[in-house]
Amino acid sequence: MKKHLSYLTFIIVILSLSFLACESNVDTYSEFIEDGEILYIGTPDTVLIEHGFNKLKFNVVINADPKISKGVLQSKDGSIDHEFDVIRENSGQDITSFILDIEQGEYNFDVFLKDNNGNQSIKREVLATSYGSNYQASLLNRGISGMNASQDNVVIDWSAPNDGVVSTVITYTNSGGVEQTIDVPNDTNQTIIEDYVLNGEFEVASTYRPTTTSFELFSAIPSGYNFPRGYLLDKSVIAPLRLDFDASDGCYGSSYDRLLDGSTGAFWHSCDTAEDSYPFVMSFDMSVPVNLTQFKLDQRSGCCGDRSPANMQFWGTNDITLGATTVDIDAGDLAAWEADASSKGWTKIDAFDGNSDYTFTEELQDGAEKYQYIRLVFVSAINGGGTANFDELTFWGN
Repeated sequence: MKKHLSYLTFIIVILSLSFLACESNVDTYSEFIEDGEILYIGTPDTVLIEHGFNKLKFNVVINADPKISKGVLQSKDGSIDHEFDVIRENSGQDITSFILDIEQGEYNFDVFLKDNNGNQSIKREVLATSYGSNYQASLLNRGISGMNASQDNVVIDWSAPNDGVVSTVITYTNSGGVEQTIDVPNDTNQTIIEDYVLNGEFEVASTYRPTTTSFELFSAIPSGYNFPRGYLLDKSVIAPLRLDFDASDGCYGSSYDRLLDGSTGAFWHSCDTAEDSYPFVMSFDMSVPVNLTQFKLDQRSGCCGDRSPANMQFWGTNDITLGATTVDIDAGDLAAWEADASSKGWTKIDAFDGNSDYTFTEELQDGAEKYQYIRLVFVSAINGGGTANFDELTFWGN
């Protein structure tokens, strides 16, 4: 008997709780329908964003609900409230798009759809970034890793493009005064320009796509360059003069020819003589008068690069037929040799001090005069010793 009473009591409790719950649900539901039933329309399925310069393109994917007539884009902070029309082209799922001019920055939006009676969908949250002048200012143009000129052309070697670069353009003025542009695709590592002006200006500008969904490209602020002031001089027509008191062909199998053979690996090495030891002089016939603009020395391969010059001078003349032989540079101090060279028609083109690079390229100052005969005065070594060795000499001029 007690067992049956306990079961009956349990049933009564459950029924009582169920009645109270139903009563509570009715009360809660009544709150929502107090002003009438709310009608919701289809929520945006997806919102896809494309990027432009200070603008965003919104592509709102809508479902087949025929009541949808408008949409609203609102920023969370209330600063943007943009309504757009929904014009269907398909009876089922469709896409409606619009472009919004907007300052660069990061945004948090709500997008919802409406019908003509003011009913609206549930809001869909959308995060977006707008790109503008600050992003553009951060873009870097594709770099130039090297540039070599000849009488026929200039060759530009390119560094690898940065991530996001779509293409690069060179803009320059040719020898006829006409502006030219050359496209440089990302897979191009070298550009050859045949009709150029020595020391002429040119610009490099790369375009970027900030995202894969960008509908506009962003151009980096152009970088300005100059073509080389001179072209690479043909070593095959440069000949050693071997004037009095000049350095010899050297020792350990070396010779002047090794200095102009166009390759490194075979060095010139001084002999243990005053003429070959720092300070010493080498003289060359360039075959035609040139305005020397650049000089390069390659260190001895694999050994003793600190025997390259720290201090050096460049001299030129166009007449060695009479009185051009200077005094022995080892017979007095450097100032006395310079005075003697000047008195015999040699002109000091340029000089540098304090070089510490074993292999180096030196830009020489602009000069109005062109000289056929060039003297190199090796004043002192990087290590301060008297022994000299290096692989190759290279000249640029015009």
